[in-house]
Amino acid sequence: MKEKYLDSIGSYVDEIFLAPGRVIAALQAGRNIDWQRYADDIDFYHEQGYVKKPATFFGMPGRSPDYRVENQSSYMSGTYQVVSFRSLYEPHNPSVRERYRSYPENRTGYLIRWVHGDRPRKTVLCSHGFMMGSPREAERMFKIKKLFSMGLDVALCIHPFHWKRIAGPRSARRIYLTLGDTAFTNECVAHSIFDLESSFLMLQESGATEIGLIGASLGGYIAGLYAGLSRRPAFVAMMVPALSFLYPISPDILYRKSPFDDDWRIRARQAAEFHSPLNFHPQIPADNILVVASRGDKLCPFDLVEKLSARWGVSHFHRRTGGHWLVFDNKRGRAWYEFLAEKNFI
Repeated sequence: MKEKYLDSIGSYVDEIFLAPGRVIAALQAGRNIDWQRYADDIDFYHEQGYVKKPATFFGMPGRSPDYRVENQSSYMSGTYQVVSFRSLYEPHNPSVRERYRSYPENRTGYLIRWVHGDRPRKTVLCSHGFMMGSPREAERMFKIKKLFSMGLDVALCIHPFHWKRIAGPRSARRIYLTLGDTAFTNECVAHSIFDLESSFLMLQESGATEIGLIGASLGGYIAGLYAGLSRRPAFVAMMVPALSFLYPISPDILYRKSPFDDDWRIRARQAAEFHSPLNFHPQIPADNILVVASRGDKLCPFDLVEKLSARWGVSHFHRRTGGHWLVFDNKRGRAWYEFLAEKNFI
């Protein structure tokens, strides 16, 4: 009974955080839309077979990209590096290709590294959340100093349209998940996977012995998706992961304004979530997957995470008390470090 009460408090805090997003979504839903072009975008994902065979949507780089150390400074007993590389991702959908390419900053990818530099070490690669992405935010979110002090090297893959990859104010990062801009968001997801693969290749080339992947929120979505596409990770940890972009703010508020029928709206929803980790099966052993979720989470619904864990046969599934932002236990940290120890990373 007490836990349900605390879950409700966590949910209430999430709703407060969601309120501005709902206002923004309502404004976005009121914009003028070329519905025929939007319908063509939806048809594209069906006609190309991506909805029925989601894995075919994702291309991977054939080799490690050319990269350079853009910035370097001392960090504890090692080194902090900002590694930049030319991201060679090419958008699939021709209707958004020109618009997607029109953001020059996004063509440069970034891999942030905290390395000891004395010898090849096991590495934890981090996948950040929506609207996050700066290295300082990642240091707090993933407790990088603690991981480093445990003897691990740590890295952070910057997703498209985050940190230096988008000009303007912080709010510009919202372009990754603009309500009703299905084609653009789909390209962002595919681009995240492409650059995540590049990050693995660069880390392996630089001598990382084993690489485990951890993602939170949006980063958990990308980490789970990567687990369904690649055998590279030594493990995948998904912390309060998002599993569908149809929640918590549904595109139905936009679709209802369309001139199309209910069948089209179903097709539109399918085109917006065919790449969900729920539509994949893990390419690594289920025992190498950790999932931590909050029962009262309103941003990344708990029932979807529970469904994924059951479908994938995840034994390392931990349920937290509270919501996405406010929690009332320390299960996440305890589960994470126990998992690292079990996988012989610490």
